[in-house]
Amino acid sequence: MTKSSTTTHDGKVVSVVGDKLTTTCSEGKQHCHTMAKDAKVTCDGKASKAEDLKAGSDVRVTAHKDDKTVATAIESGKHIPAAGKKS
Repeated sequence: MTKSSTTTHDGKVVSVVGDKLTTTCSEGKQHCHTMAKDAKVTCDGKASKAEDLKAGSDVRVTAHKDDKTVATAIESGKHIPAAGKKS
């Protein structure tokens, strides 16, 4: 059993509308997340805003383990492996 209180998955941005983030995973399934009010958004390691996330961008979404629909952090940038490619 893991002691981590978060879970992550890598994917591609489909859309960001308000506090709703929609991504696709490597299997092509869509995932919808509500971004927490204090969600940390970064792009290439720099503080960013949800509005800066563009469709098609590779992202790593961190969510609560108990509620995977709430995103607490979203990382975007070249260091994220492209969705669909196994690292």
